[in-house]
Amino acid sequence: MVMIQKDQLAKLLATENVTVQHSVQADTASFDLKNRVLTLPILKYTDGNIVDMMQGHEVGHALYTDQDKWIAALDDEGVHKQILNVVEDARIEKKIKRKYPGIVKNFIAGYTTLHKEGFFGDQANYPSELHLVDRINLHYKLGFTAAIPFDVSEEWAIEEIDKIETFEDAVRVTKMLQMAHVETTTMADHGWGDGEEFEFGDSVDGDESGEDAESADGTEEESSKSPDPKAFDADEHAIDDDEEFSTEAAFENNKEELQDNKSDEYCYFNLPKADLKTIIVPYKQISKDLTGYIGHHVDAVQGDYTKFRRDSQKIINYMVKEFERRKAANEHRRTGTAKTGILDVNKLHSYQFNEDIFLKHTIVPDGKNHGLVMLLDWSASMTHNMDKTIKQILNLVWFCQKVNIPFEVYAFTNAYSSSKLSSILDGAGIDDAAKRNEFKRELLKARKDRFSQKKGDVVLRDNFNLFQFLSSRMSARELTRMAKILYTLGIGMQYRYDPRRHSSSPVIDSSELHEYSLSSTPLVEGLMAMIDIIPLFQRTYKLHKTNLMVLTDGDANTGWDGVLRYNDAGLFAGRMDGYGMQAIYQDPVTRKTYNLKDMTKYWTYKYQRQVVFLLRILRDRYGINTIGIFLDASSNGKTVKRKLLETHLGWYSMNKPAHAKVRQGVKKDGFATIIDSAGYNEYYIVPCGSMAIHDAGILGVDENTTKSKLKTAFMKSQKNKFGSRILADRMLTLIV
Repeated sequence: MVMIQKDQLAKLLATENVTVQHSVQADTASFDLKNRVLTLPILKYTDGNIVDMMQGHEVGHALYTDQDKWIAALDDEGVHKQILNVVEDARIEKKIKRKYPGIVKNFIAGYTTLHKEGFFGDQANYPSELHLVDRINLHYKLGFTAAIPFDVSEEWAIEEIDKIETFEDAVRVTKMLQMAHVETTTMADHGWGDGEEFEFGDSVDGDESGEDAESADGTEEESSKSPDPKAFDADEHAIDDDEEFSTEAAFENNKEELQDNKSDEYCYFNLPKADLKTIIVPYKQISKDLTGYIGHHVDAVQGDYTKFRRDSQKIINYMVKEFERRKAANEHRRTGTAKTGILDVNKLHSYQFNEDIFLKHTIVPDGKNHGLVMLLDWSASMTHNMDKTIKQILNLVWFCQKVNIPFEVYAFTNAYSSSKLSSILDGAGIDDAAKRNEFKRELLKARKDRFSQKKGDVVLRDNFNLFQFLSSRMSARELTRMAKILYTLGIGMQYRYDPRRHSSSPVIDSSELHEYSLSSTPLVEGLMAMIDIIPLFQRTYKLHKTNLMVLTDGDANTGWDGVLRYNDAGLFAGRMDGYGMQAIYQDPVTRKTYNLKDMTKYWTYKYQRQVVFLLRILRDRYGINTIGIFLDASSNGKTVKRKLLETHLGWYSMNKPAHAKVRQGVKKDGFATIIDSAGYNEYYIVPCGSMAIHDAGILGVDENTTKSKLKTAFMKSQKNKFGSRILADRMLTLIV
């Protein structure tokens, strides 16, 4: 994971915001010029200097070493691979250090550590015994302070390498070193004794007097002249492939120790683009369909709906007044005063003792435009909660409508397309099972994918849809009609299982709803669609701040299990998450890197990790507020079970103070509030009993009630007001 954390360094070194990937199979760096993808090997070292050095080295190769030219130099020009590697390393490291001087110390410290650990071989401790190529290698890797010795006759090599800038220069110097190979090899050949170790400060010419060694006629020895690369003959100066230079060979062999070949494989994945036209069922279509399916029920509850709408005005009016109050307070805080530079004639008389003699004007910055998107769970388990939840949504929609806040209400489902398909099959009159399945396959092939399906994309199921129940784009008549339909759906589902229902109350089951029947919980797919819906929503209404509210009574039970890859047969869904694998996403918009296994602090299953991941993507990309409301049907309405809290707070025995604090909130508010959990800015675990709207006033109070009893009655009336007061306060805080 150290390498992942160092990705930003690699991007900086690469001089652009490239995509950095790591692979267990990679033994060296590679750079995809077209897609701007830098692939690096995975290192097991945790030493920061070594990691930075290796990152810089590999990025240098990726940027400055042309692989085609490298192969041509070895195959066509006959240069020796190890010698070329030493010279090329010196060149690319010089260029990367020149561009980023701060990394020089990391290179020297990293290589010095590896040298001490024997990565350059035991002979590296006795540099005077090393071949010229080996000493060149140590000189450029360890730095001048290592005091690697060179004879006067060898100084041409250092001078030439210091000058190289291009790969062609590196090949030219490699040829020169290859030509000189048969001549000078070790310092012992120049009179340095039998392997006597060189000490910094010793004379490098072998002359005790320290004067330059010259021939009898006063000229330098012929051996000090550099070879002419034009005279290079590949056959004449060929070096046996079996002959190795000790430091370079040792380092290459020990490179395996640097690489973590037992590390988890990193699986990089992309998010598919949603086809919103296929995914979203528009409100006009929904209104038409449901009017035909349950229109008679809507007419039957007209009186109940009218009473609910009238009673809701108390809550909505409170929200509007509080909104205006907070909005005014916010504007006051942002209001400033500026001097105009124009004299105020009414203050001129006081110029001798008053410096404030200029006219002023008040500056009120433009307020931020806010929007609200609600994402409703349309799963079967919501049956018991749908009535209360829909009433809450309607109150929020009416509030938004009254204060001109744009809104959208979607419900996620995977039953719509499946039911549509069954209807088509029934309409075709196909009863035979085999023919039915064959026809179904043909229809599926012809049906447009809900999400893009290209290499690298995660694979999502193709039976997902969003119901666009409500929108600020609706006319007043359309909104009223849909509100009545939703209200009817809520109480109809509730009364289906309520023995106390009135005989006149509607009872609605799945058979009446057809393709709008309740399904499972494709929350992952719903949030995936939000990645495309949210920016469109923001652009349409020119929003500065967007709030996304998710209402669900369970965790996601679908998501992705694989990523599309190529094999001989074409695209297939390969495993991407599990033992021995790390699923990594690199956002092309924000350039942030996400590891799915890091999404949750406490253990949870993979689909929930995907939910957290997608919520973070939405927050990071679009700066939205995310509000999660978990409807706890298992509770008696007075508490929140420990198991639910442990998902967000950890084991009770390991984090008792946090559990205690949240439970105090449950007693006070009727629900649990968890800040910045599960990917949400604010996350509420709400006992379903607390979802009911209570604003009927203070009951049981008359003219004879004492002050004490009146206070008690008032306080009692304020409990369990999630729907009427507390939710309103929370939302207003976020919106304003």
